[in-house]
Amino acid sequence: MARSKIIQIKHTKSTNIIDALVIRDQDLTMVTLPNGNIPINSNSGYGIYHRDCRFLSGYMLMLNGKRMTGILSSDQNNFEATTYLTNPDFKDRHGNFVPKESLSISRNVVIPGCVIETVTINNFNTFTVALDLSLEFESDFDDIFTVRGMTEQKGGRIKPVSHDGNTLLISYNGLDGRTRNTRVQFNRKPVKTGDRYYTFSIDLEPHTPQQIVVSIFIEDLPPKAKPARLLGADINDKLKAINKSYWEETDYIRNFQTDNRLFNRIMLRSMLDLRMMQMSLDGHTFYSAGVPWYDALFGRDSIISSLQVLPYRPNVVRDTLRLLARYQGKKYDGWRDEEPGRILHEMRVGELANLNEIPQTPYYGSADSTPLFLVVLAEYVSWTGDLELFEELLGNVDAALKWIEKSDLTGSGFVSYMTKSKSGLCNQGWKDSTESVMHHDGKLASPPVAVAEVQGYVYMAKNRVADLFERVGRDDDSSRLREEARSLKMKFNQAFWMEDKGYFAMALDSNGKCDVVSSNPAQCLWSGIIDRNYSRRMVNRIFEQDMFTGWGIRTLSSNEVCYNPLGYHVGTVWPHDNSIIASGLYQYGFYDQFSRLFTSMCEAAGAYIQYRLPELFAGFDRGEHNVPIKYPVACSPQAWSAGTVPYMLMSSLGFQPNALDRRLTLTDPYLPAWLNQVQIRGLCIGDSKVDLNFQRKAGGTLVDVEKKRGDIKVIVEY
Repeated sequence: MARSKIIQIKHTKSTNIIDALVIRDQDLTMVTLPNGNIPINSNSGYGIYHRDCRFLSGYMLMLNGKRMTGILSSDQNNFEATTYLTNPDFKDRHGNFVPKESLSISRNVVIPGCVIETVTINNFNTFTVALDLSLEFESDFDDIFTVRGMTEQKGGRIKPVSHDGNTLLISYNGLDGRTRNTRVQFNRKPVKTGDRYYTFSIDLEPHTPQQIVVSIFIEDLPPKAKPARLLGADINDKLKAINKSYWEETDYIRNFQTDNRLFNRIMLRSMLDLRMMQMSLDGHTFYSAGVPWYDALFGRDSIISSLQVLPYRPNVVRDTLRLLARYQGKKYDGWRDEEPGRILHEMRVGELANLNEIPQTPYYGSADSTPLFLVVLAEYVSWTGDLELFEELLGNVDAALKWIEKSDLTGSGFVSYMTKSKSGLCNQGWKDSTESVMHHDGKLASPPVAVAEVQGYVYMAKNRVADLFERVGRDDDSSRLREEARSLKMKFNQAFWMEDKGYFAMALDSNGKCDVVSSNPAQCLWSGIIDRNYSRRMVNRIFEQDMFTGWGIRTLSSNEVCYNPLGYHVGTVWPHDNSIIASGLYQYGFYDQFSRLFTSMCEAAGAYIQYRLPELFAGFDRGEHNVPIKYPVACSPQAWSAGTVPYMLMSSLGFQPNALDRRLTLTDPYLPAWLNQVQIRGLCIGDSKVDLNFQRKAGGTLVDVEKKRGDIKVIVEY
């Protein structure tokens, strides 16, 4: 479809979601206040979302015109939420006084392809209470970019609300030719209906609970299509399947147990959240980036989150790689920053995407998703021995390497970026907000920009692909990549090192070094590009007070003029960032510092009620607050935050898999002081399985290979 209108995307955030219940399955998500309501006529991000559209933007429950008092709420089951409420003082329909806290109201919501809420009311008075229960609905059908405040409201038409017995229909005719319906059905007939509300009269006898069941169906229909009705049997079958999948996830995580009960809870929450974040596209499963803002396929996020749990869920890694390979860039398209061989940044499927008014169809403005694609492909083969996938994607690998070669925009030997799209990202590393890359004096970076961590990813990718090229008989290409990696490492350490600061620059831009102290170069430890002559000074620097908060490492030093503890990329703490840094610390042998960072992340997770690490939290010093302050509009859950603790655990155990040679090497396993024992059952390396027991002792961590199934050699190196 030709682009009808270019919308200038503003890189801003929507009104805060400070506290929320979030349930999700596949591409259906519900975000409510803790009392189960979705505010009416509010500039907030609460709502029911499907395929980048908010189908329900308001949903309020009231009894006799009164809002209920919240008691307790929980969404720990991920696809189910329960809220317990009670009443304030009020008069019932007949004028009888009903004292506060004499009624109980529970709201149970499940999401098996639709949203089903069961409202149960019980009366603990000695007399019958005459209630009017009102439910009000609002649907704005806003695209996710409009909800986030990044684009103006679109021009489709919301049709007049229709009522049919116990069914409410709100329908929207989009400019993309699709009809989007929010269809609400009730298990009883209302006594009164308005524009968007239904009222039910209930005579509630003492200790005789009554229920109202609200079923909300989301319909996203192409022209002339008719909605496929979900029947009760279909819903029950889907609910059973979802339940089963979570039970299986819970059973599986019991194979990774420790002697620390709090840590076990954090691990379980992490893996259940990742199950919650699963989506499917073209038959391939991947991890959606984050709820609600980034509930889509993201190259960088989906790659990293799958890497973080590769030993646990290799099938998701395989699917993610195939999916990203399918949408790999094939041509030059300045609107979408597409280039041949480039791995996508973000893919959207809503109305604005269908109209080609935003470039995310997909959008390719990422400097790091391409080398990360190669890194994770190699790591996947190391764990699974699935060399066939590498051979299947060999054309994609060559295209990605060619893109890397052509992305040296300055002739300096470094991959750099500059956007061509009017609605694209000006920064294309993982810190992709407008103000995220700067100089010490506060001046923002000028393109082309080469950020530090991307050079590390490229270095790592070339070394890892070189290993695989040897396996398939491409020795000349293997030697070439190794030489290119060696040269890149030498150039990087010369060009990025800041002797006066004992640290590496955040980036190089058209004006020279972006000479701030940031977390970007710390990720380079993970890739191995840092010269060991510089590593100790660098590591000492990131644990100074201006960088280490006690809860984690900041994105930007508090000494920098652009520092803001509540700035998205300029002083906050990102769990996934810390997990990559921690892995690098371990690889360079900084075990005490690794343990310190691992501990801080686990303590941060333990400080939250659900043991869930959000997308990011504020960069305040730990001494100022006894809990990490959540960033106001952080996604929670966020896939690569959920993968943080599982990845740190794997790092601490020193895994170096080589499934092709049927070998698992454990290099210097190092458990922190609060973790004395780790038991792993059925760890897969290729087609073999092994049971391992790690025991922390005074002299280090001992490893016992308890059982092997298959021809696998386990080597422990201290």
